[in-house]
Amino acid sequence: MKTFTLTKHSSLSQKNIFNISTDIKNFHKIMPDYFKSINIVEETEIEKFVIEKIKFLGINLKIKTKHVIIKPNIHEVYILSGPTKGTQFIEKYIGTKSGCDVIIEVKLVLNGWMKVFGFLEGYIAKKMGHVMNEFISASENFHSLQFVSS
Repeated sequence: MKTFTLTKHSSLSQKNIFNISTDIKNFHKIMPDYFKSINIVEETEIEKFVIEKIKFLGINLKIKTKHVIIKPNIHEVYILSGPTKGTQFIEKYIGTKSGCDVIIEVKLVLNGWMKVFGFLEGYIAKKMGHVMNEFISASENFHSLQFVSS
């Protein structure tokens, strides 16, 4: 298991970036290169169980995730199946004068055939940081487009 923290600033307000980041059913609209399909199979007020078809590192994966949304600023993601079962993402959204700092604490777990790539954990962490940067930019663009079309 590798543990690391990713941090990125967004020009969006804490409320706006948090709302986009927890709008799970629209992930494929924000990041279609990564999220191929999203199917929410069970939902409560704070939890969503989701079957996600994603593409990461050029690999197509089908995983089950649990999203815990604690308003106004915590989003926890737990991977429940697949080669990264046991991986956790704890996202914190902290408002600033110029937008919001997004902090993601990652506990990366590789299972099955992915264990072979354990020596690449540093590369995977770097790629996750790149995806986080893309998500922040895509969220800011998505928000701008929504605002213009409203």
